[in-house]
This record gives sequence, C-alpha cells and structure tokens, in this order.
Amino acid sequence: MLGTFSWADLPGEDDGRLSFRDSGLRSEVKKRIRSYLELIVISTVMIWSGLSLFFGAVHERSTKAENLDIYIFDLDGGEVSANVTQMIMDIKHSPSELTWRVNKDISSFDDARAWVLENGWGGLVINAGATENLKKALTENADYDSSKALTVLQSSGRQIVAEMLFVQSTLSTATSQVCVQYAINQLKSYQLSQDNITATDSQDKTNFAALINPLSYTTLDVAPENFPLAPVMMIFGFLCCLLCTIGVLILWKLTTFVFFVKVRFRDLVLMWYFLILCHSLIVSLYLSFAILAFRGPDYNSLALPYTGATFFKIWFTSAAVVLSLALWLFSWFMYLPPHLLALPSICTVIPNTVSAIAATELAPTFYRIMYAVPFFNGSRIIHYVITGAHPTFHRNIGVLIGEIVLMAICLAISIWIRQLCALRGISDAHGWFRGSLYFHSTIPYYKADPANSELHHGDDPEQANSPHHKQAPSGSTLSGNHTAPATATTAAIHGTRSSVIDISDDNENHVSLTTGNLGV
Repeated sequence: MLGTFSWADLPGEDDGRLSFRDSGLRSEVKKRIRSYLELIVISTVMIWSGLSLFFGAVHERSTKAENLDIYIFDLDGGEVSANVTQMIMDIKHSPSELTWRVNKDISSFDDARAWVLENGWGGLVINAGATENLKKALTENADYDSSKALTVLQSSGRQIVAEMLFVQSTLSTATSQVCVQYAINQLKSYQLSQDNITATDSQDKTNFAALINPLSYTTLDVAPENFPLAPVMMIFGFLCCLLCTIGVLILWKLTTFVFFVKVRFRDLVLMWYFLILCHSLIVSLYLSFAILAFRGPDYNSLALPYTGATFFKIWFTSAAVVLSLALWLFSWFMYLPPHLLALPSICTVIPNTVSAIAATELAPTFYRIMYAVPFFNGSRIIHYVITGAHPTFHRNIGVLIGEIVLMAICLAISIWIRQLCALRGISDAHGWFRGSLYFHSTIPYYKADPANSELHHGDDPEQANSPHHKQAPSGSTLSGNHTAPATATTAAIHGTRSSVIDISDDNENHVSLTTGNLGV
C-alpha cells in the first residue's frame, strides 16, 4: 500500500520539476518569503491584541474591588446596631476591599432582601430586636439565639465570579470579625460591672452563652446561582456557538463567489439574512438544551422554577446573541482577504469573553465597552431569567435589538462592496485583492482593455478556474489569422459592435475553414 506513494513506482513523474535552488524560482521564492514575513507581522499584531484585551481586563480587578458597594441595613435601631455599624465603618479598607455603605431607607427584612436582589451586590442586615433580645439574655437569663442577630445577604445571580471572589469573602470576613470583637468588648464590660454586683446574683441573671457569643449570623442568597456550572455556563456556551459560527461564515465566504457574479444584490442580502438567522436558531437551540440538561432544574429550593417559558427565553436570547455577532463578523469577512480574517474574530471574541467573566465595575475604564457587547447583554438576560437578580433586561434587550439592526445594515453594505469588487475584477473568489501575490480572478478588470478580456458574460467564474475548463480552439478571421476564443468576442460582451467576424475551427471533428478540411 505504501508503494503507491513511492516515487520509485512513478518513473518520470518528477521530471521537469525544479529545485528551490534553481534560479528560475528565485524571484517567486523571494515574493513568497515577503508574504510570509507579512503574515508573521499580522500574527504578532493579532496575538498581542488578544492577550492585551484579555489580560488588561482582569489583571487589576483586585485593586478595583472598592467599586463594588455593600450595604448595612439597620432594622434594630439600638445599641447593638450602633456598635456593629461603627465597627464595620472603622475597619481600615484598601482598594482591594469592597466599600461599605449604610442604607437608612429600608424598614423591613423583606425590603432589604428585595433591594439587594434588584440593586445590590450584598449586604448585612442587623435584625430588628437584636439589642432587646441580647439585653434580656444578659439581665434576665432569657433564652437567646445569637444567629438571629445578623443576616448576611448575597446575590450570586448578579455576577457569580465577582460574588465568589470578592463579595462573599468580604461579607463573611467582616461580619465574623465584628462578632468576635463585639464578644470581647462585652466580656470586658461585664468584668467591669462585677464590682457592684455579687457573683451569685450575676450568675442567676446572666445567660453565659449570650455573654460569650452575643452575635453570629446566617447567610441568605437572595438570587441563588450556586450550581457547579454557574461560573462558566454562559461564557463557554456562547463561545462554543460563536466558534462554530465563525467556521461556517468562513466557508460561506470562500465558496459563494459565483453568487456575487450572477445573483442580484437584493436577493443576496435576503439570502444571507435567512441563512444566518437559521444558523443562529439552530446552534442556540443546542445551547438551550445543554443548559437544561447540565444545570439541573431544582438545584436550590430558593431558585426560580425552570419552566417551558424559561427554555424559550434562553433559546431566543442566545439566538439574538449569535445572530448579532454573526452579522457583525460576516460583514468583515465579506471583503477582508483570508490572512486578515482572524483579526476581527479575535477583536470580537476576546472582549465578549471577558464581559461574561469579569464584572465591568472591576475592569479599567476602557472596558466600559463591555456594556455594549452581545455576550454581556445576553448573559445578563439569562442570569435574570434563571435567578431574578439585578433586572436590567429591558436595557439589555434594547441593546441586542439595536445591535442586530445595525449589524444587518453593515452586512448589506459589505455585500454591496463585495459584489462591486467581484464584478469589476478587483477581488477574486477567496477575497484576495488585485495586486496581491495570491490574486487570481477570471473576471476582467474594469479598467483593463476590453479586447484582452477572457471571461464572457454568462461564464461560470469558478468553472473557468477549473482544470477541466477547455482552452479555445484556434481560428481565423476575415481580416487575418490569429488565435481567438471559441465563444463570442469580447466586443459583444461589453455591448459594442465590431466589423471583425470570428470564424472558429472545430478541431474535435477535424473541420477547418482555414485549411479547407471539411471532415469528410
């Protein structure tokens, strides 16, 4: 079997071929080397663009944690709440720690929970009656549950990565520190108060469990999204859909040149809109099934129920994300040469990926553009559908619809440019422009002499590049002998008349008016 590929069994097959050292190839080799060096420069730009966009968004996020605000909700209004609030506000903060603020507009626990769900990253609730319950335990030996004093509110559905890295750790650390410090201060106060109280009376009236552990807390996630796939679900789902789409778009670009030569502009636009919409619906449907299968409908008793409406919301949101990006990328792919196709892909994929991983509040100012990218808006809508956290879906839906309309207009313009360049012989089937080393098109250049044109109206440009495309037979004219095409003259192509009449010989049937042979 390997002998099939051996040159020893193919005598003469390598005859006539040149070595790279041959002087006849020297000029061509130099051109190729220059083109490869150009590719290296382009690849360098693309690599550094991608790395800079990604690392630039996340490398300083720990120093910008102060941009995230967490709130204290005082529902007690007593000594405990005053001391706890003062202790937290006195904690020395650095740029790598979240900013504490006091919200005085909340009057109930349900209001605090709703406020964090809609607006906040998290908060600490000093529950109503904390001071009174602790005082009764210390002076009347009443039963006391220290965990009812404080409640930590989290909202993992807002941005799971930022919640895990910063919000949850800050809330738990600060609250634990306050609980310990409050217990120490209370023990010191209790020791000082024993000078005027007998030991027996003190023991009878004091709940020592409350004395040693006056404060502790419980944690409530108001928008739970703590299933294992939560940090990566949307980013890798969208990324997979986008990468599959890029491959299809490149294939369409490289294999549809004949459409731009033969099909009307309006039909081209409608065709691409329809194909891209269908592709977006298909790949997003797969993503919706994957979320349903691997997320698990009942991962938390506090989570929103996963209904049929939830499925369709995720499906159509994902389709809108893929559609907007496909329209955007294809508008670039239409007229870019092959060696530049990766540049818009990288500049599109990286910011979108970062927007779904990192919180925009933790990124440099430049990355506020993430508010406009499809991944961010689509993931925010889906996180809201799943958890109900931070409802900005009206704005997110508006941004996605606006992007789809804008990208559709851009694609129509790109199709017009692509068709114009194709019909005028400016670019070839693969997208190389005239003057490039790799350019090859059978479409006559619109500035060239019509008499030198080789492609005729109605010829298939892809067929003309094929090795099966036959060369024109020799012929004669009434004005003299010459080698002419077998089809109509180029004068007829451009709508002009010529006094020269072409008479073609039929070499296959041995008929020639030049020699007088009639094939009989």
